[in-house]
Amino acid sequence: MSHLLLPKSPTEEQQAVLDSPHRVTVVRACPGAGKTEVFVEAIRRKLEKWPDIPGGLAALSFTNIARDTIEARVGSAVTAPHFVGTLDAFAFRFVVKPFGHLVGLPAGAVRLFPAVLCDQLDHPSVQVGSVPSARATLYDVHFIGWDGKHAIMRADVAVSAGMTRQVAVSPDRLKIIWDQKRDFWKKTGIITHSDCHFLAWWILIHKTHGAAVRQLLLKRFPVIFIDELQDTGSCLAKAFLALFGEPGMSGLVVGDPNQAIYGFGGASPTVFSDFEALSGAVPFTIKLSQRCPKSVAQVATALSASGVPVEPLPGAVQGSVMLLVHSLADTKLTQTQAKIIRDLQLGAELAVITRKTATARALRGTVVRDEFKGKSGAARKVNIAVQRLLSGEPREAAQIVERELCRVVLGNDRAGQEAIEKLKISRGQWRAAVFSILLAGVRKVKGETWNQWTERMKRAVRASAASVGWTGNDKALRAYMKCAAKGEELRGVLLDVPVAPLWGSADNVSTIHKVKGAEFDTVMLFVPKPTKNQCPSVQWWAGGDAEEQRIAFVAASRAKQRLILCVHSETHAALMKTRPEFIGLFQETLALPVA
Repeated sequence: MSHLLLPKSPTEEQQAVLDSPHRVTVVRACPGAGKTEVFVEAIRRKLEKWPDIPGGLAALSFTNIARDTIEARVGSAVTAPHFVGTLDAFAFRFVVKPFGHLVGLPAGAVRLFPAVLCDQLDHPSVQVGSVPSARATLYDVHFIGWDGKHAIMRADVAVSAGMTRQVAVSPDRLKIIWDQKRDFWKKTGIITHSDCHFLAWWILIHKTHGAAVRQLLLKRFPVIFIDELQDTGSCLAKAFLALFGEPGMSGLVVGDPNQAIYGFGGASPTVFSDFEALSGAVPFTIKLSQRCPKSVAQVATALSASGVPVEPLPGAVQGSVMLLVHSLADTKLTQTQAKIIRDLQLGAELAVITRKTATARALRGTVVRDEFKGKSGAARKVNIAVQRLLSGEPREAAQIVERELCRVVLGNDRAGQEAIEKLKISRGQWRAAVFSILLAGVRKVKGETWNQWTERMKRAVRASAASVGWTGNDKALRAYMKCAAKGEELRGVLLDVPVAPLWGSADNVSTIHKVKGAEFDTVMLFVPKPTKNQCPSVQWWAGGDAEEQRIAFVAASRAKQRLILCVHSETHAALMKTRPEFIGLFQETLALPVA
């Protein structure tokens, strides 16, 4: 095997990590620190001197993309006894699948289903809150810890317009749902990724079987390397802590607590302290960024939740950071405004990133939004579903229409699969009913007004409801009311207006979570008009969990040449008042024209 190569000679910080003789090496690395290169170099060095023993090395990462990157940079596919894969794959393949029967799962029949696949299955619905309407499917109940008696869980509860919100499962429901989860696992063998994380932890710390399982895994993988440690959810992190607690286990864990932005999945920056507290563990820090220019490093340092600075290389360029102040009440850019942003670009790569998916979708501007004209809330929801479908989001579109069909057929727009099954409606019948409403909504009729479209949707919903056996009166359909004034406007006008794309084919318009780990010549972080208690002047330095601050830190540290912070005028005024030192870091302030 050829010697491992870094793009440049290792820095002193990197070399110290590579030369570490300690049982557990815990590395906190800043953005652009060459973390992946160091991680791969450490793997190669370990493999070059691998002893002639039955066990192997496990190199684990958070995503399949990171796994592929590691495997490609090692130079060839790593074969048995070694393993390169995701943390999820390791937990399932080597812990839950072979040992799940020890905690009540069907032997040899455990199946890991991603959430996207679970949505295509029957939905066992459970009450997760103190009121009957607070319901979620078992697939959408996630484990986040253990209180000594029961598993602590969160659930994605359906709300209006096909959206969900995450809520804590109420204490009085924990044991009930825990029993339902275990019965479902035993009956079907189907588990989600969240289930898999919890089960791996449970198996490894099991009072009766845990020690024996840990010893078997120690023989199979005496060395484990983990990349992006900060992204590891609470239960999965505890599972690996249990493994690293074995004195014979050694390894390397790498990441950046300032980039822990998956708190909704249970990830926490405190996981570094947990690993550093292990016997034989020694902490290392890589503070030199090989990505960030000097000016960008200053902004990133100001956003560092841990207070650890991001230090540019001594020979780093100055780079550019600027403030762009907008006055948009709604997130919708004109062609002129988008061109102004593109003209500020340095280098070949432009990323326009933001906090929420809905904001990114609006910034992308790929489909003209067909604004509903009228008073009917029900018709407005169907119209939103149509726009979601036209925007390439069929799943979200179907969820919205499904809620509306539940309202009409079942009298409850949050009803779950159990309520549907009680009416002896098959999943196929239900999907066909949902699809027929969407199909009717997408169809354009020349010269059709919003009132006429609303009436047509009323007939489509009635027909779909009847197709699944609904025989109720039209009381539920009264929501499809006409509007005397605005309702007489033509519906097809906006749909027929040709619109040039706002961005080039190489531009990346996305969320911060989706670009984590990537880098771009120019990054624009767009922050919409603040709502109550959601202004960056407060959120980014609120203390406590500091998740919003870490998200902003990730966004800022993607830039290789220029960082543009685009904030609303109200946010700019608040920052000028409360964070003048932060504003002072920016070299230039521009106003985005109104049109």
